[in-house]
Amino acid sequence: MATQVRDLEDMFNGEQAARDLIDRRRHGRGVTYEGQDGQFSQNWYPLCRSSDVAPGGVLGRNFLDGRVAVYRSEDGVANVVSAYCPHNGADLSIGKVAGDRLVCAFHHWEFDMAGKCARTASNDKLTSAMRVFRYPVQERFGLIWAFNGEEPLYDLPELGFPDEELAFHSEIPHLDLLADPWVFMCNTTDFSHINIVHGIDVDGDPSKDIDWHDHGYSYNLRGRFRETDAAIEYKVGIHGTNIFYQMGYANGRWFAFLYPCGIHRPGTLRSYFVIATQKSDGTPEDDLRVQETLDFAQALEIAVVDQDVEILNTIRFTRGMLTRSDKALGRFVDYLKTFPRAHPGADYIR
Repeated sequence: MATQVRDLEDMFNGEQAARDLIDRRRHGRGVTYEGQDGQFSQNWYPLCRSSDVAPGGVLGRNFLDGRVAVYRSEDGVANVVSAYCPHNGADLSIGKVAGDRLVCAFHHWEFDMAGKCARTASNDKLTSAMRVFRYPVQERFGLIWAFNGEEPLYDLPELGFPDEELAFHSEIPHLDLLADPWVFMCNTTDFSHINIVHGIDVDGDPSKDIDWHDHGYSYNLRGRFRETDAAIEYKVGIHGTNIFYQMGYANGRWFAFLYPCGIHRPGTLRSYFVIATQKSDGTPEDDLRVQETLDFAQALEIAVVDQDVEILNTIRFTRGMLTRSDKALGRFVDYLKTFPRAHPGADYIR
């Protein structure tokens, strides 16, 4: 793989160095950064792979500007709650799961799937204030997702076929970058970037046929990679401000690529590479077709993203001197300004 799994502390030799870089780059003009004024875009954010949390398991994750606990009930249902116990602030991710309850390691307060305290070890009287914040949760595409809000405003995107008709790559690599998710997503309407950085000669002017909607956009992208002359014919789009999706043909192979970005600290993203293609018909020949397509697509998309890594780790994104070729990019930046922002879990996760 061109890009290995990388964490911020590994990349920048310590947490303070990472913070210094984040602080130095979060001051572009004409844009709104995540966490500015204490608010974050109301998106579905990936927190971890499904395989990271076994039934009865619990995992801590930094999220937005705080911390959450991701856990499964013993019968396998995923849940995401604020990490800090309201009693004395112990991190619930070092606790344990009993049935469908998350049990604090400090004084054994037990929290149900709605986030309410259902029992204390000392059998103290329960009140409505004895609760953690519970995020809306989905488990899909091999990931566990949390929505930044009391209720979801929209669903996750579709990938061309019903999920049950798709085969997914068994590996879901992740990559950490020093940029807000929306900064990466700006590349999708930056057609000069697509040509210059990724070496794709685009047919026609796809900016004329972008389908904008309340929670994103999509368009058809046709062209060729200059280096290999491989033809592409994709439908690409952005969902919310943090999910890139793509489906279609590259070099004659159909696949779907989902690239969602979470926030584990303001000014950072953790992205996942989700690759799918149509399921096999059960024959050995088609089994081989599926695996070859998944491996081809994953290598291709990791190589494409790798071309952006150094740029995104150092950029101070600014709504600057946009030119005629930047019309679609400018509209996306304007879309970002009006996108719903909130932080209902702020008092719990920080």
